[in-house]
Amino acid sequence: MVNAGAQKLLRVGELSKQTGTSTSAINYYVREGLLPPPLKTAPNMAYYDPSYVDMVNSIKVLQKDKGLSLSEIKELLSREDHQWAAVDPTMEIDGASLTAAGSRRALDRRKHIMAVASQVFSEKGYYATTISDIASSAGIAKGTIYWYFKNKRDIMTAILDDITQEIGDTFGTILQTAPDGLEAVLRCVEPALLLLEKHGPIYLMYFLEIGSTDVTIQEKFRNIYRMVHLGTKVAIKRGMKEGVVRQVNPDLSAYAVMGLVERVSEIGGISGEKISMEKKASETRELVRNALAVHAPPGGRSSGSARKAARK
Repeated sequence: MVNAGAQKLLRVGELSKQTGTSTSAINYYVREGLLPPPLKTAPNMAYYDPSYVDMVNSIKVLQKDKGLSLSEIKELLSREDHQWAAVDPTMEIDGASLTAAGSRRALDRRKHIMAVASQVFSEKGYYATTISDIASSAGIAKGTIYWYFKNKRDIMTAILDDITQEIGDTFGTILQTAPDGLEAVLRCVEPALLLLEKHGPIYLMYFLEIGSTDVTIQEKFRNIYRMVHLGTKVAIKRGMKEGVVRQVNPDLSAYAVMGLVERVSEIGGISGEKISMEKKASETRELVRNALAVHAPPGGRSSGSARKAARK
């Protein structure tokens, strides 16, 4: 295996081992145009960047799961929106700037499909949406989606995984950098409202449609709740130890804060009321402060002031 900076270039035997595909089949795919030409360093020496693993596995999926012949797959690849991104043969093998062009292009296309699918799911509902609907809205061929996802359930779980990652990144930074536990909870309010606004349609669709019928999706939503609850609970417990949060049940209080934020996020949807995000966040923070803070006066005292008051 050749180290190309941050990338690992594979010999055909290594690619064969990682994909469970014979070297002769891989060489055939290249000869027939099913795979782009690898990076040649000598007449009998070629290297494959990591994107080839996904390419070979995609060919296998289309053969076994979709029942397409190699000639049909080749026909798909002849379409402009379905072509692989070839490796630049002028790249230096030991250059630190080498990137997997195919992997990057595949990631961009995958993200595009997920973003469009999220919108279509929200508008039509999960069960009413078809792969054709998603492909049409994305402006790509239906077969293109099968390079990246097995079915629409696979797309939905990928969307939820991305939401989980986004939530973890957003709240993780806040919880680690806030000066005290109460401030950590308060600083999470507006980002939580923004995330609920951004992903609200998916959230609503879960409760109206797939929440009671798909065990895997159920578990992914539960994981999101567990993660948010745990972070809120830890912040509340920290605030209690610091003397800025009054003595409460951390489990119940964490759920209460989450419930309040969820309900506030729904204003404007069901009720039709028009309240700015800034106003929602400000009022919600004040409610949370008054509910949790030690000696929280009207108008709200800073966490530092509350801590000093608690120590007197």
